[in-house]
Amino acid sequence: MNSANSGGRSPARTPTTTPPATGEHAAAGTAGTANRPVSALHDGPAAGGVAVGRDPASARRLVEDLLGRLKRMRAGRAVWESHWQELAEFMLPRRADFSREQVQGGKRTERQYDGAPMQAARGLAASLDGMLKPKTANWFSLRAADPDLNRRSDVRRWLEDAENRLRTALYDPRARFLQRSGEVDLDLVVFGTGVLYVGEKVGERRLLFRAHHLRGVYLADDADGEIDTVFRVFRLTARQAAQAFGEDRIGAKTREALRDGNPDAEFDFLHAVYPRHERDPRKAGATSLPWASVFVDMASERLLSEGGFADLPYIVPRWETAPDEVYGRSPAMLALPDVATLNQIGKTLLRAGHKAVDPPLLAPDDGIKATPRTWPGGITYYDADMLARTGGRPPITPLNTGANLPLGREMQNDTREQVWSAFFRNVLQMPENGPQMTATEVIERREEFLRIIGPVFGRLEADYTGPLIERCFRIMLRSGMFADLPAALKGQGVDFEYASPLVRAQKQIEAAGLRKTIEELGPIAQVNPAVLENFDADRIVRDTAAANGLPTAWLVPADDVARRRDAQARSLAMPGDIPTGGGGAANVDAAAAGTEGGMPDADPMAILDALSRQ
Repeated sequence: MNSANSGGRSPARTPTTTPPATGEHAAAGTAGTANRPVSALHDGPAAGGVAVGRDPASARRLVEDLLGRLKRMRAGRAVWESHWQELAEFMLPRRADFSREQVQGGKRTERQYDGAPMQAARGLAASLDGMLKPKTANWFSLRAADPDLNRRSDVRRWLEDAENRLRTALYDPRARFLQRSGEVDLDLVVFGTGVLYVGEKVGERRLLFRAHHLRGVYLADDADGEIDTVFRVFRLTARQAAQAFGEDRIGAKTREALRDGNPDAEFDFLHAVYPRHERDPRKAGATSLPWASVFVDMASERLLSEGGFADLPYIVPRWETAPDEVYGRSPAMLALPDVATLNQIGKTLLRAGHKAVDPPLLAPDDGIKATPRTWPGGITYYDADMLARTGGRPPITPLNTGANLPLGREMQNDTREQVWSAFFRNVLQMPENGPQMTATEVIERREEFLRIIGPVFGRLEADYTGPLIERCFRIMLRSGMFADLPAALKGQGVDFEYASPLVRAQKQIEAAGLRKTIEELGPIAQVNPAVLENFDADRIVRDTAAANGLPTAWLVPADDVARRRDAQARSLAMPGDIPTGGGGAANVDAAAAGTEGGMPDADPMAILDALSRQ
């Protein structure tokens, strides 16, 4: 599909034709094993496909190559993992297991003394969802790549129906898109890279989404800097592996644990997806799909399944990338120095607060009969003679440590603002209007908002929502989840247009510019109404409606409007419609002159006023 989006990503065209029914993922068995679909791990329908015919030596070489490449990819990102560990400990504790194992259900917030960084990360992640893919708005639409096809009623009906079906499939509760994409949003904000698997639920003809922890995912990019290789290491128990791949196919060590009565023993597995360069696209089957998909039992170094995908099933958005770096960098990395400082300030203020509320005590070493009893109702005995010698001064007094809590709080608040700023809260919560704001100020604030946040969200639209929608569309097209294609649309391209709040904000700025232009042109239009001919009123109406989020279905198609106007013009020109006798001639003259009794001339100031209210 041709995908047009504001992020400027160069789309790849896919014809609207359904490929041979090999399934979204075609899985084929290795030599000597039955062709059993690996339905638990593929997004199929994973029909058995054709036998790979890979001999044991060839399978062994493939496994060695993949495990060797995985080892090199792991070694190349050790520095990243230490960085991610520190980020997670402060801002996403449930992911803090990059460099150390965590016990399930264990407490992971022991290092935190201030919750503001976690709240800031969560706030920005929620804003990502609301601004890139809001459930309450139609944030994507389909158009034929050929503009002439969009004028055909059958094509328009199919595209609208496909758009509705795609949206319904996306937000099907069983697909769990909202939950999984929310996890990816948090990973993106904290680590700079998120990994979302988009597939089809085997046998149910619906979409399936999974978010994967960056800890077990290893990436590689192509010559253009686009992610094209994903190695994912995951764990299964021996019982789960047998269910997924078949007991006759799993490795010797895994099968031994199963037969020794230890079905819950865990083993590491590898799923490698990468471009398949040696293939015959004319053939149907696993080995002919553009993306290779290989599962390996790592402990036994055994090839479990070899299949393929029609397109990359992993969506890997990156917040921003530095030159020659594969993994993304995040707002949390920018905020990390302030986050560490804020955490230390919180720890210091907590100790200072304890001292202020429950201060250390000063007591003479010879005036107290026993250890002071400072709990409620406690009685402390002291030497009365000592009290007389000290002039009645209490024998026990609090120690003044000189702590300056107000200064500490001021430093804490300043550092918190730095953290919030790194997560764009000052921009995302920028007031757009108010009782004391002029229209010009509103426009300037919106322009500042787009200037700061626009480039970031534009990149994410190109790397995240764009590939996501294209992937879902292709799955549904291949699986027959859409109605039959109109003949005119077969083999043609389709564009995806994204109408996120950022796009609408840009259009609202343009609409506000119209008001400002009208105000300045008002005096000129009074003198020379012909200047109004420079305005395309129909275009203004449609663009303003789009800027305000008006559903396109509420607007009459432009071609229908043109036909109505042509029909009205013809009816006015027909002699039979002109009244005869009495005032007939006068009416014809009035109609031609545009005076009362015919078609009145438009008041230029009324037009200006109407346009300014758009």
